[in-house]
Amino acid sequence: MGGSSPRASTEALLDPTGDAGRDTDTSLAPRLRSLSGLTAGLLDNTKPNASVLLAEVASELRRRHGVQASVMFAKSYFGTPAEESLIQRILHRCDFVVAGIGD
Repeated sequence: MGGSSPRASTEALLDPTGDAGRDTDTSLAPRLRSLSGLTAGLLDNTKPNASVLLAEVASELRRRHGVQASVMFAKSYFGTPAEESLIQRILHRCDFVVAGIGD
């Protein structure tokens, strides 16, 4: 029997730094100097326990960093990206966002 042959196709690797030369700017947002007085967006991916985790994160952000308020948002399905309309609502209501992954 013959040996193994090389894969016919290649897998694309994603660059987490955002420097992949894409048409869309996917670079990371600059780090905030302080969270005091800001509003946090909490993005629930709808998996079990994501909202529980995010509620605890919100509590800690208020206690440790002086976050003024938090607003919970939920994706429609964990396996898809957040819808543009949801992203726009978060942008208009929040100063920063924390994404929560449950299970």
